[in-house]
Amino acid sequence: MIEKIVATKQPLPELTPRAAQVLGDVVETYTKTGEAVGSKALVDCGKYSLSGASIRNVMQDLEQLGLLTHPHTSAGRLPTAQGYRFYAQHIVQAETPDEAVKAALTSQFSASKSFAQMTQDITSVLSQVTNCAALVTTPKAENDLLDTMEFIRLSGDRVLVVMVTKAGEIENRVIDVPAFIDASDLEKAAKTLKPVVMGQTLDQARLSLVAALAEQKGHVNAMIDNMMAAAHQWGQPTTADGAMTVAGSTNLFQYPELVRDKLQGLIKLFEEKRLLMALVEEVKNGPGVKVFVGHDVPVQGAEDVAVVGAPYSLGEKSKIIGTLGVIGPLRMDYKRTLGVIDYTAKLLEKALQERDEERRI
Repeated sequence: MIEKIVATKQPLPELTPRAAQVLGDVVETYTKTGEAVGSKALVDCGKYSLSGASIRNVMQDLEQLGLLTHPHTSAGRLPTAQGYRFYAQHIVQAETPDEAVKAALTSQFSASKSFAQMTQDITSVLSQVTNCAALVTTPKAENDLLDTMEFIRLSGDRVLVVMVTKAGEIENRVIDVPAFIDASDLEKAAKTLKPVVMGQTLDQARLSLVAALAEQKGHVNAMIDNMMAAAHQWGQPTTADGAMTVAGSTNLFQYPELVRDKLQGLIKLFEEKRLLMALVEEVKNGPGVKVFVGHDVPVQGAEDVAVVGAPYSLGEKSKIIGTLGVIGPLRMDYKRTLGVIDYTAKLLEKALQERDEERRI
């Protein structure tokens, strides 16, 4: 049983079992077809011992409650945002992903990949199997302990600083170092700095480097100033919550009910990787798969989309360290998406646990 939390700012009405069934069938039919659902479609599905007139009466009641609406050009009904909220909170049951989806996701996990590469690949697969935009945030790199550090001369004054954490993650930074500082000088610098920073997080290493370099300042060559600048940079995360990978944002353009000009702004935020940092924080507030519908999505301009997301952690009692989710239209396939997100979160947690156990050996 998947623990599901639906974030909603508005109270929802109570429904009879029959009304809830009709609402659920309207939502699921419209999800598949994208067309208004009439009473005949529900009669033809064979699930009701009701006449078309009786089903139309139920639909009218649901419309009066604000859960359904109907376009002027059709006798059929469409779910409202409130209808989707009720469906997500009280009706939908997650489907277990089929074997093809499980295989597609599982195949992205490999001991030979860095965790950052895995999350990038998983994000891509998530967007493909859900037909929505997907995002995954990874743990902050500065929380990992450093294992090795090297300086590699590129060209001119540019030097690549390569730091490898004990978790196997690689952090690269390019700094400026005068060309007269040759490879042997860089090698000496790495050997000198290694005992200072090894076994510390990037943030701890930054403080140690600053202290160590400040102590030597004045009797060490010009490279020290550059190292100090780099040390400060190493402690700065690239985003508010570690690395964020986004994939499949253009999937949203295939849904005609989403206004194109609104999507342009939303896609821009995707590509800049600043989208949903507020949402990420919401998802991280406790375990379980979370659903946000329309105005409940804590991102300005996202009232026409829905989000299904989940946190992942290292161990059952560990602090949540990352999130994943998909963003799609209000008529996304909630059944399928809930199952896929829950399954993927468990895969990420398993991968993290295995890597943690390997480090302890």
